[in-house]
Amino acid sequence: MELLEKIALSEIQTQKIEQGGVVTIEASWDEFMDFLEGTIYKAEYNNGKIIIMGLASAIHEYLVTWISTLLNIHYQRNDFFVFGSNLGVKTGDKKGYFNPDVTVVKGQLEFYNHSSAIILNPYLVVEILSEGTYQYDLNEKLYKYQSMKSVHEVIFVDRFDKVVVKFQKTDNPKVWTETIYDHENPDILIDTMSVKLNDIFDKIDAFL
Repeated sequence: MELLEKIALSEIQTQKIEQGGVVTIEASWDEFMDFLEGTIYKAEYNNGKIIIMGLASAIHEYLVTWISTLLNIHYQRNDFFVFGSNLGVKTGDKKGYFNPDVTVVKGQLEFYNHSSAIILNPYLVVEILSEGTYQYDLNEKLYKYQSMKSVHEVIFVDRFDKVVVKFQKTDNPKVWTETIYDHENPDILIDTMSVKLNDIFDKIDAFL
């Protein structure tokens, strides 16, 4: 009962989520795990706070599906698995749980605490930047992804400026390179997959 009272959403918070905004609530990791089992919303956990998000826009979901399709086709004969945003990713501590828009796992899947929906070993993650989560994705989630030993690339897709930004781990796990793909640098390389910038954003004008 104490947990339910603590994380009960006010009418204003509910409206904010339903309008595509983000609501944060302080909670412990165990409280978050209990909340996750019963919530109808997409929820993440970062540094002692539950981050609750509303429905994604149509353009956001189109990009998620399209990039997932491209990666599935590329990896279909290799030892890789491609997942959408319902898959949970947990960092090595109890300070981070996220739902990347696209997650690629290389080799054997490693699950958290007998879960069949939360993994510990993402190889590549993709985030589609949205108005409500833009700063959160770039300023907080990036560092957590980079702290995971299994992660080799983090991809951000900026639909507003039609830009793709890749962060890639070097031989020194503490050193990452950043590559910006835009109209002046349109030949994208995501892991070993080559794709044109225009191929990523080909149909998004239909949503504008």
